[in-house]
Amino acid sequence: MRTALIAMVLGVISMSAVADEPMRDYPFEAVAENVWVIHGPLGSPNVENQGFMNNPGIVLTAAGVVVVDPGSSRQAGEMVLRMVKQVTDAPIVATFNTHVHGDHWLGNDAIRAAYPQAPIYGHPEMIVEIEAGAGDRWVSMMSSLTEGFTDGTVVEGPNVALKHGDEVTVGATTFRMHHYGHSHTLTDLMIEVVEDGAVFLGDNAMVGRFGNMGEGTFQGNIDALNQVLKSGAKSWVPGHGVSGGSTAASDYRDYLVAVYQAAQFAFEEGLESDEVKPIALERTMAWSGWVGYEGEIGRHANQAYLEVEASEF
Repeated sequence: MRTALIAMVLGVISMSAVADEPMRDYPFEAVAENVWVIHGPLGSPNVENQGFMNNPGIVLTAAGVVVVDPGSSRQAGEMVLRMVKQVTDAPIVATFNTHVHGDHWLGNDAIRAAYPQAPIYGHPEMIVEIEAGAGDRWVSMMSSLTEGFTDGTVVEGPNVALKHGDEVTVGATTFRMHHYGHSHTLTDLMIEVVEDGAVFLGDNAMVGRFGNMGEGTFQGNIDALNQVLKSGAKSWVPGHGVSGGSTAASDYRDYLVAVYQAAQFAFEEGLESDEVKPIALERTMAWSGWVGYEGEIGRHANQAYLEVEASEF
């Protein structure tokens, strides 16, 4: 009995120590004159990466720093705050969230604690989903995946809603919102930094990794990327993976097109949904080295088939 009690106490102490440990630092990299990005690890949230795997960004304006997607936990947000200080001493004056998936925005907690007056912007549907419990589910999931490292994170969602075409001016910098309906999720905002010719794509596009498309649509995601590519921006920041030119958006779009066309072919040939994967594999070999390919290609192929089937009726 005494041994079991000691083990339980030690376990509690151990979990507390994990939760109090700071996240390791990841430096910002300049991707445009006033746009900087931390390129997070490509894996899924886990103990090793401390739940951090997205691409937080900052934009330097005449009024101060604007943050985009400050990460997956309070700890990630605190790390972002530390790294901002290596770039500038200017205060944070606003935050933008690209969509409802918590690996991108739970770091709001740290930003709001440090700068409580700075608005946090997001799509109205994101606010609705958080109020319906999406944030709490993500906090619980991140804690489980990191074995308690992210404990202490509090849900702090956007407090200002933005829709397609809205513009926010901070200092002399214009932030233009792109939302083209149901794409990666119902909640996506792609954020164009007009004067710098840069676009934050959120998870509408990834580079070097795949994620779950379960809340998205292939056709909607393809259309969203086709639309935002018309902006003519020079610097593109994916939700995960390395930033770059327009291929950061078009390569992922081309993958989605390849899978959807494989599903169309299978449907037209009278094949069943479980027969799409081999066709999709053959048509997507160019992306086979991306993280998560083996685990996602079958699910993607099946989902695309269901979308094709639904579009025919």
